[in-house]
Amino acid sequence: MSAQAATRRLLHLRPGLELCLRSRPLTSRSSWVKGMARFRREPPRRNLLSCRQGAFEEGSAAMDKAMRSPDEQLSHCKDGNGTGLDSIGMSLVDEFAQLSLEEASDDVVCGISESVLRDVGKAAIELLAARAFTLSELRKKLQSKKYPVDAVDALVADLKSRGLLNDGFYAESFSRSRWISSTWGPRRIKQALRQKGVPEAEVDQATTRVFQDGHDHGKEATYGISEASMDHLFAQASKQWQRGQNLTLENRRGRIVRWLQYRGFNWAVTNAIVRKLEAQHPP
Repeated sequence: MSAQAATRRLLHLRPGLELCLRSRPLTSRSSWVKGMARFRREPPRRNLLSCRQGAFEEGSAAMDKAMRSPDEQLSHCKDGNGTGLDSIGMSLVDEFAQLSLEEASDDVVCGISESVLRDVGKAAIELLAARAFTLSELRKKLQSKKYPVDAVDALVADLKSRGLLNDGFYAESFSRSRWISSTWGPRRIKQALRQKGVPEAEVDQATTRVFQDGHDHGKEATYGISEASMDHLFAQASKQWQRGQNLTLENRRGRIVRWLQYRGFNWAVTNAIVRKLEAQHPP
């Protein structure tokens, strides 16, 4: 593939050689060098007026030129300026070889190939465009695609240093979303964040910001959540309480207890909500 790219660049620099090079299939660099060296040493057998497109001789001269081998045509044709290839044979070989080496070169950064880093970065962008990831999640996802561990670690560290990955922001956004949409409590949210690889300190900070908004410090010490959060939880629990109107009091109470415990609320919060429900919605 690199040899084909080098050939296209060479044709762009020397447009007049297109017809000559078209008559010969692309070979490897070693075969090309050997062939060009052989053509340079051989004296021209016949004189070819021009290889430019449209300048074909008529009659027997045209038939004679058409019957020549591709090697012979290549060794004696001229470029667009009329310069013989015999005089530039070795320079042409050197130029082609240099282009091939440029295409095949691959810089190395900190022992990691630049092409590998580009591939890892492209895969990371595609993943982050779909949804947010923690540092641990993105690292595991990229490693599952068989990318080198060093390249993955380098990319994750770079994204973190630029603020594109932040476990603290992710934890707070995740906690607030689960609390508002699914009425998850602190215990269940913390468990989910730990499974996602978020550090314990950032897990605690995120749940504190969501459930303890700075109001009513006395109840925060008792229940672990603010008064506003208790009001929101009571509103959601009331809907569940009303759905069990046909049940006995014990069954309704057990149903609400299971509902609150499953969502990750401690017994203090659960007991307070059940007592308030029984007081405001007597059987």
